[in-house]
Amino acid sequence: MSIVLLSIKPRFAEEILSGNKRFELRAGSGIPSGARVVLYVSSPVKAIIGEFTAGRVFTGSYDYVVKVVSRTPCSGVSEEDYGYIRGRKRKVMAIEVLNPMRYCKYVSLGELRLVGLKNPPRSYQFLHPENPVHMAVLELVDRARECRL
Repeated sequence: MSIVLLSIKPRFAEEILSGNKRFELRAGSGIPSGARVVLYVSSPVKAIIGEFTAGRVFTGSYDYVVKVVSRTPCSGVSEEDYGYIRGRKRKVMAIEVLNPMRYCKYVSLGELRLVGLKNPPRSYQFLHPENPVHMAVLELVDRARECRL
């Protein structure tokens, strides 16, 4: 299974984790259906706070992605989302959000830096279990996911 660390603004993370946002839009392509998408929330939160499973992933031109998403009732996609991908020369994608989960403990940017992750990705990056830094990040994430209150 692919694991993706995705940087996201706090407002959009909250919409995803509350179940209100059913698609996340991104420039580029390559996130596969079934991927575990770990959410790093940008400033002022600066922490990993949850995840979701990538459902269907629609990749293509801006017009194609807008058409697909707009046909989905209650997609949770706003004009600000479309603005993020509008005018991109390369492919864009709409990632269906399935099974959103908020962690019971957050993983701060400081903790991520302590295990060697210098900076979160600008958009997203794959986490590879054979990479020692990525493995350390995944261990932190799994502990946050499974913590007991």
